[in-house]
Amino acid sequence: MGSIDEEIRRVIHATFSNSITSELPYDELVRIWTLDMQWMEPGLAPQIIDKLCETGWLANSDGRLSPNRNVMPLEPPFGWSPIIRSLLSPPELVAKPVEQPRILIPESDVKSQIEVVSNQKYPPDWAEASIKPMIAWISEESGLPMKEVVRRAQRKRRALGPVTLWMALSLVAREQGLDMSKITELIGNPN
Repeated sequence: MGSIDEEIRRVIHATFSNSITSELPYDELVRIWTLDMQWMEPGLAPQIIDKLCETGWLANSDGRLSPNRNVMPLEPPFGWSPIIRSLLSPPELVAKPVEQPRILIPESDVKSQIEVVSNQKYPPDWAEASIKPMIAWISEESGLPMKEVVRRAQRKRRALGPVTLWMALSLVAREQGLDMSKITELIGNPN
């Protein structure tokens, strides 16, 4: 299975690793692959999803898709996109039970090795005050409703991991083809 197996595991990682519930509605998965990721044409996504369900890579429970729990996702390299022809004819999943991790430190010693820091003062995010003006400006310039701007920014945060809201909003603005110099003006200077 080699490279096709790896390709499917990368797709699963890129699709489900940042999902809050680890399952997605069928139509949302189609939208993610076609519009958000721009991996394929809208007509291909349902075919690939159905093939991945038939071969055991994905489970479909009343229109909600999730990866097979025996699939170990593989983090894709930077700039990766899937080879679509390999996804159109996926091999049957050979289920290898996922091993339970072994505990290397006795549980009685775990608490003694964790130091809890309380009342730690972290500096505030200097660009936090620019979030509302950014949302308003992006909405006004792109014609998108404010709720849609925020929804797209939150999707970017889920997809990218630890990204601030103002950075995700900047990416939405870039995606909409807006003037990025105005974004930097709205964010301001940390000094």
